[in-house]
Amino acid sequence: MGQQESAHILVAGAGLAGLATAVWLAEAGHRVTLVEKRGRLGGRTISFEVSGIEGRVDNGQHLFAGCYDALLRYVDTIGTRDELLWDTPPFAIKTGPGELLTLRAPSWLPSALRRAVGLSWMVWPPIPLRERPAALRTWARILRASRRPTPELDGLTVDRWFKQIGAPESLRALVLDQFVIGLLNERTERVSASMFVQTLHWIGNRALAGNTRAGDAVWPRVSLHELFVAPAERYLKERGGEIFVGSGVGDIEITDDGLTGVRLSDGRVIEVDAAVLALPPWSLTTLLDRGRLGQYDHFTPARKIEPAPISSVYVWLDRPLRMRRLAENLRDTTIEWVFDTTGMHGEKTEAGHCYSLAVSASWDVVHLPNAEFTAAALESLAKHYPEVAEAEVLRTHVIHQPQATFSAQPGFDDLRLPQRTPIEGLFLAGDWTDTGMPSTMEAAVESAVRAVDAVREYLRDRVPTRTAD
Repeated sequence: MGQQESAHILVAGAGLAGLATAVWLAEAGHRVTLVEKRGRLGGRTISFEVSGIEGRVDNGQHLFAGCYDALLRYVDTIGTRDELLWDTPPFAIKTGPGELLTLRAPSWLPSALRRAVGLSWMVWPPIPLRERPAALRTWARILRASRRPTPELDGLTVDRWFKQIGAPESLRALVLDQFVIGLLNERTERVSASMFVQTLHWIGNRALAGNTRAGDAVWPRVSLHELFVAPAERYLKERGGEIFVGSGVGDIEITDDGLTGVRLSDGRVIEVDAAVLALPPWSLTTLLDRGRLGQYDHFTPARKIEPAPISSVYVWLDRPLRMRRLAENLRDTTIEWVFDTTGMHGEKTEAGHCYSLAVSASWDVVHLPNAEFTAAALESLAKHYPEVAEAEVLRTHVIHQPQATFSAQPGFDDLRLPQRTPIEGLFLAGDWTDTGMPSTMEAAVESAVRAVDAVREYLRDRVPTRTAD
């Protein structure tokens, strides 16, 4: 009898879902092959070099929260938790120069939930006195719905639901609508009310389970490449994993509804015991159109999933802005968020003080020329930070991401696919799969948790241990 040989598993797609899947399968002792059609790893969490800038720049500012249990487990596995900066909840609304509204939760809420959610919006002074009773009723109805999400809400947009529950316009304008956009990267008139309350539901559950920092912001002290990508690459290689870039999946080899191998776009066929497709839905759709998976109706819902955009512009100034928080949410301007990137990384570079200005659900600006978008961003900055008038703009860099997230429109719950597929040995991962979470880094990594569990269960039940001669 020869030495026992572990199962060979291919992971297609090297975004966060694919990286986490590959890392945890390697951790479990499996032989892992990671393939990525692009020439680099990272998917939608990437960093790149900008001329004249030392180090790498991320493709926009990425926030994750203290309730992101799966993502925190991932950075623990690859050894980068020390590169995280923990901050207070990221709810700081700037309504004008010197006007910053921050949250204090009501004292009657449980302490864990108070820190995690922070609901002083109910009684915020900028809401007219006559509308505060309606604001209180609105928050009570949102809390009640989030305790027990119902399928019926997936047939409503958030906009329609807010109107049904009587949310006052002042509360919506000041807090609610932007809160939804920030959570779900989609406009209230387009996004499912079900996804909104589901998101509040799992945040609240994690807070009540004992995570007292569930609602805190967590910022990267280093580039996303250093935080998520390079350490995962090292981890895999140290455990014998193979990584191929520049060649994606061309087709799946199937016999009797069971996976036997994966054909890459360069023609190679890799025989494997199992495979995980950690692809965004639009990439999976391309595979459905070209390969054997298109014969299976199971995958058809993925064709209906649409993306939603995020647009950002990095601005380097010769002096700092007078920001009181690392992230401030602007009102009545093109730009919605200002992130103090220099403050997060802890040091100013020769390039100047760096700020990331972002627009979520950026349908109105994603197709603008860079110069026009930059001008609108700088105008937004000047409206809220008068010191910009005296500052020198040293350089700017625009990033438009038309496919930044999925668009969770009404009916989206029915489009999410489970990690296990009808094809034995073939699995799915990705933020759009069935996790119950919005399109976030946490959803991507949570899908990896579920995919890895499904793969290991399959291998235990269906694949006998092979032996080497």
